[in-house]
Amino acid sequence: MQIIKTISQIRAELKKISDKKIVFIPTMGALHEGHLALIAKGRELSEIVVVSIFVNKAQFNDPQDYAKYPRQFERDLEKLKNSGATHIFLPSDSEIFSDDFAFKIIPTKLTDCLCGSARPNHFDGVALVVAKFFNIIKPDIAIFGQKDFQQLLVIKKMVEDLNFDVEIFAHEIVRQTNGLAMSSRNQRLSESDQNKAAQIFKILTEIKNEVKNVENFAEILQKKSQNLLQNGFTKIDYLEIRDAKNLHLITRSDAGFRARIFIAVYLSGIRLIDNLEL
Repeated sequence: MQIIKTISQIRAELKKISDKKIVFIPTMGALHEGHLALIAKGRELSEIVVVSIFVNKAQFNDPQDYAKYPRQFERDLEKLKNSGATHIFLPSDSEIFSDDFAFKIIPTKLTDCLCGSARPNHFDGVALVVAKFFNIIKPDIAIFGQKDFQQLLVIKKMVEDLNFDVEIFAHEIVRQTNGLAMSSRNQRLSESDQNKAAQIFKILTEIKNEVKNVENFAEILQKKSQNLLQNGFTKIDYLEIRDAKNLHLITRSDAGFRARIFIAVYLSGIRLIDNLEL
């Protein structure tokens, strides 16, 4: 496993193995079993797996959220030793964004709802850094988790529209034993809050079962939102059912769509997201 901190060096190292397929997994660190599952899938797809660790300031609309994001690079590197990753790209902020950096990438579809509405300019920052990493790493395959489903769709659209020569692999959500979707933010939850957070998947599962028997979804979603607020969650950014292809809002039963339930809630000031296919 090579640990590389500069763009010039990662390019030079990957050029030596240009005849091999490269799998790329971008992360912001604070690694957990979900990340390791992505790496394991990467090793199934190729013997070369590049993992980046970079806390991307450009995708944080809240400076306090950026400041509180867990940074534990030494622990991350320890976890990566036996993970199957072959190259760890660990650039500094200045390596990725110079002082006179002057460009943006602004998605014009898929970002006017869900996290796009709740976190202004979030996906501009995501698209920008992923585009930069694609240009630096030049992967054949990039793996993204479905927990950040809207992000996954935005990246797929960027690859299509900007003609990146990379295949996007969507990995299923990896969950804790209590159903909570694995996330770096979970590390900020107390043991009590961890137990409360398990209600998120429980609520999603209940909605999935209950909407099968109704025509209009509004009453069920409103009731479940109230349940969450009554059980320790302080704010709900959204609890909605949307089309899994284009994120159009779905309010009534219709056999002609592929739908997912999307949720973003706050617990002790920590924002948690999840989704579940109907």
